[in-house]
Amino acid sequence: MIRVWSNPRPIEVAPEVNGFLQQLGGPALIQLSGEDSTRTRVLVTLSHGNEPSGMEAVHRWLLSGEKPVVNVVVLLGAVRAALLQPLFYYRQPPGERDLNRCFGSPGGDEQGKLALEMLQLIQARQPEALVDLHNTSGLSPPFAVTVGDTPEIRSLVSLFVQHMIVTDLRLGSLMEQSLGCPLVTIEAGGAQDESSILVAARGIRRYFTARNVLDRRGELETFHHPLRLELREHSRIGFAGRALPGHDITLRADIETFNATPLRQKDMIGWLAADGLSHLEVCSDAGQPRQVEEYFKVEQGRLFPLQAMRLFMATTRPDVAASDCLFYFVMDG
Repeated sequence: MIRVWSNPRPIEVAPEVNGFLQQLGGPALIQLSGEDSTRTRVLVTLSHGNEPSGMEAVHRWLLSGEKPVVNVVVLLGAVRAALLQPLFYYRQPPGERDLNRCFGSPGGDEQGKLALEMLQLIQARQPEALVDLHNTSGLSPPFAVTVGDTPEIRSLVSLFVQHMIVTDLRLGSLMEQSLGCPLVTIEAGGAQDESSILVAARGIRRYFTARNVLDRRGELETFHHPLRLELREHSRIGFAGRALPGHDITLRADIETFNATPLRQKDMIGWLAADGLSHLEVCSDAGQPRQVEEYFKVEQGRLFPLQAMRLFMATTRPDVAASDCLFYFVMDG
């Protein structure tokens, strides 16, 4: 299922990223030989078809013709989804599972088989480190998500960003798997933000060229125990500057401006229909639901936080909000 391409020369790589995507055609593993052939690092990116910055950065690296300091394996998973028109719009092919929810229980469907093959390819190479590079669906500053907090994890994170979320949530993502090496997820910023490509490209260059990536010492702002606000199945969500008729919840059209910034108790998040709270649930560690009323309140049909918090990954795409979550949040102070 996964095509293997070893040491592509710049002249062999399509000069534009859309052409590169079409050149790959499907899931791909790109092997790059390093100066030190005894060590390997893995970069996974394009796990969602609507998150192009990592692929853009890899494309730039390949065109540069530079040689990494150690062997590098680049895995691009959701190429089929990214190829659907319009390009880089679909998170996963319609009707299929989210690839980054399949690693915990691959199963026998197309996405599960791909996740299993990716895991096997990674394990066979016994990497010293793994970076899983993503975009957020909405506008957002860059940050990392990890399931642990060790000096090695912090060192990897510092190659890319200065903010780190340590999560207890278990969703079946790649970063939750035991692969024998430090592993981090990097959210390079919004999928449509040009600066996200720069974050990805700068971080990739450090990751590919630094002699040691596990002994850096950098100051990180760290958040712990994020929660997810999710929409219940069959509930309807919209985004606007007013309550939308026929919707169970309407989030404000500028909700993305609250990503990674303090959200105060007086900041209105959106509007609810009469039974609006019943359409929402909060998920905590191990996916266990909690009462929405523990964290949010309703005043005259408007939704507010019960205490100060910070949002992450808030988006204004209704399909992403419905299939994944409205946003993650952590208590602020």
